[in-house]
Amino acid sequence: MLLMIDDFLDARAIRASNGRPFTSAATTAFDWLFHRLALARSRADLLEMDDRMLADIGLDRATAKEEGRRGFWG
Repeated sequence: MLLMIDDFLDARAIRASNGRPFTSAATTAFDWLFHRLALARSRADLLEMDDRMLADIGLDRATAKEEGRRGFWG
């Protein structure tokens, strides 16, 4: 489902006849929402990683827990 939504949001890159990208308040709101949902998924993924995986991306367990528990809004 999210892939279909991402494809829909990519449609905003279609250029209007004046050469500027098509944007609207709804598109901007969808962009913000889906960016925040992706951020929440990424943060949840941090909580699932083991110490080796965290070390590979330069994080320790405490930092990963702190970031992983943040809400999608911030």
